[in-house]
Amino acid sequence: MALSESSSAEPMDVNSHQPFPWPNSPQEPEGWKAEQLAAEAMASDLSKWIVFDPSECGADEIDKFLQINSPSVIQRSDGIGWISVLGPQFMEERPWQVEDEDKEGLQQAWEDMQNSGRPITFETVLDLARAHKCLSGKWLFHMDTGIKVDHAWASIAKAVVSGECGMSAKVSPHEDDGRARPRHVICVYNWDFTDEDTIIELEAGIRRAGIKCHMTYKPDAFTYMGIYRNNKWSLRPAIYASEYDLSHRRSKVTAVYETKR
Repeated sequence: MALSESSSAEPMDVNSHQPFPWPNSPQEPEGWKAEQLAAEAMASDLSKWIVFDPSECGADEIDKFLQINSPSVIQRSDGIGWISVLGPQFMEERPWQVEDEDKEGLQQAWEDMQNSGRPITFETVLDLARAHKCLSGKWLFHMDTGIKVDHAWASIAKAVVSGECGMSAKVSPHEDDGRARPRHVICVYNWDFTDEDTIIELEAGIRRAGIKCHMTYKPDAFTYMGIYRNNKWSLRPAIYASEYDLSHRRSKVTAVYETKR
């Protein structure tokens, strides 16, 4: 599958269906099964969120918000699941997007499919997501705790709030549970994982914000269905990956699955 190249200052190469490594996120300790990863992710989602909503406090307050709520300082043990910012696109489009999405219907259909004994493939999963209009997705990447994640998050948050990058974004707080290498995951969202042009534009926006690390793109429907690393269906947990070539100052996006047109 060929995707169109970005017209940004740092152009993008796009290839199809190439293998690449899958790094562990802070929510994905080595050896954990998909069920454990899903449970930990759900626990974070159900915990308290610290949210910057520019419609309530004004976009010019973003610097103060970031200073007070640095991800390396906010502790998961204090009951915080995520730190999040909303962009103009989120406020403009959320009402009708949320109205159309049938998350509960998707999860019921997914359970029924598993019980039916039907083959579970990438295509059948996509069909379920489309049928229930669960189309949002995110580019995600991982950062070491400390100044690295604080700087990266500040760049992404400001780009989102200004309308330059994605509809919303979130970052995990500091995992103070004794893990040897605390890391954070940053997610930057768009509304439609079937819109390849928008996905490419979002990747370019993240790169313009200064992010140079490995990134993957995952539909939210995969999260709703518990499709994480080491799942029993042998499905990869993301549909695109992006690598940045420092020597050529450009990124390359890879489609993980071959899709039938």
